[in-house]
Amino acid sequence: MKNMMSFLKKNAFYVMALVLVAGILAVSGIAGFVSGQRDREIAENAAEFTDKTAAVEEADTAAAESGAQMADEMTGYNADVVQKILSMIEDGTLALEDFEDENSLIAGDVSADADESMEDDGMTAEENDTDEAEMAGAAVDAGYKMEGGMAWPVEGEIVLDYSMDATTYYPTLEQYKCNPSILIQSEAGTAVTAACGGTVLDIYEDAELGTVVETSLGNGYEAFYGQLNNISVAVGDTIEEGQVIGEVAVPTRYYSVEGSHLNFRLTKDGEPVDPLDYLN
Repeated sequence: MKNMMSFLKKNAFYVMALVLVAGILAVSGIAGFVSGQRDREIAENAAEFTDKTAAVEEADTAAAESGAQMADEMTGYNADVVQKILSMIEDGTLALEDFEDENSLIAGDVSADADESMEDDGMTAEENDTDEAEMAGAAVDAGYKMEGGMAWPVEGEIVLDYSMDATTYYPTLEQYKCNPSILIQSEAGTAVTAACGGTVLDIYEDAELGTVVETSLGNGYEAFYGQLNNISVAVGDTIEEGQVIGEVAVPTRYYSVEGSHLNFRLTKDGEPVDPLDYLN
């Protein structure tokens, strides 16, 4: 034992060098093992990917071959049919006139069905064209025309006249301003009738005019009936001259001095016009 200790002391440097070399070799071996293991995993993954790619390519090739085979079969089938038809024509068992007669027959059946359908509806083609022309003419002629004038929506005195060229005095507001309508005095609850036939465009509330019914008369004319309640029409309704559209309401606070009335306004292409020029 003493000899061993004496030997280690005398050769300590060499012993340490030997241990260091052994450690380096051990670490290198472990690193090489780990690197080899990683390389094997990469190789295995690459092989698996290659196998999957090959399988996909094989499936695509099979599908392409199947499609080509189907196309060949269809082409062969069509060729056989054409060949049979040509053989029948050469033998005289089938003539081109047969196709022409069949097409003519089909066209004739379609035309006959169309005529029969129009007859079932009670009109011929000429009558149908005539009706369409009359409807088109009616559409062009539709709309208010000045001939004959309009009916008064209510009967009563003019409380405040139309005035767009000069200002007029508003008693309740105690101010002067232009007036695009006429105020026709009438008791609350009085029925208001349409001055002219047309279509109800809108029914809305206005702080100054109360409930307003807006109607289109055609040819650019629109009529507005304000200070209403108990409305008896709806937006989209087609109304006739003299048809009741509502009743005169209690006036808004903007017309408390003027009293209950109908506010009647008329416009042409969006611009106010004097209703008295149109009322009978």
